[in-house]
Amino acid sequence: MKKIGIMGGTFDPIHNGHLLIAENAKDQLGLDEVRFIPTGRSPHKQGKNITDAMHRLRMVELAIADNPAFLLDDRELCSNELSYSYITLEQMRMELSDDQLFFIMGGDSLRDFKTWCHPERICSCATLVAAIRDDCDHEHLMQYADDLKQSYDADVRLIRTPNLSVSSSELRGCVADHRSIRYQVPDEVHKYILENDLYKN
Repeated sequence: MKKIGIMGGTFDPIHNGHLLIAENAKDQLGLDEVRFIPTGRSPHKQGKNITDAMHRLRMVELAIADNPAFLLDDRELCSNELSYSYITLEQMRMELSDDQLFFIMGGDSLRDFKTWCHPERICSCATLVAAIRDDCDHEHLMQYADDLKQSYDADVRLIRTPNLSVSSSELRGCVADHRSIRYQVPDEVHKYILENDLYKN
């Protein structure tokens, strides 16, 4: 039986914060691998300007290339349907019936988890993993975790990760304003963004 981490996101662009959370989850939970799943058509971002799937896929591929435990899963990008976490996880649960799945997210996502589509079905498929930064309110996150356990019989694990205040939206803004994003994204991703003139407008 494998222990498989699952990390979804728009990854527009993927940055070092994403990679750090995935690496800490792998280390602290003893995961055999972490699968990165770029979001296809997000129901939360309809009408928003999202970078073409080809670019987002390539940036993830470049970001994880040097880590053999990190794998790319493009299933959502290959689908014409809206991307919902519960659907993706149920597909993976059927495919990987002998393995244990760990759904990795940031601490803020744990707080909002009850507003997601079918949170109970997500919890039935995978262990929830929330990354806690040193500057987070640990007590409130523990309360959210306990609430999910009571509401959905969820298995919730909290992992620690160093403070790295970086977000994809801020990085896009930096590029648009001609400010540096070096050391906030992997070097190959930085090079790809510059070579393809991403986020200039």
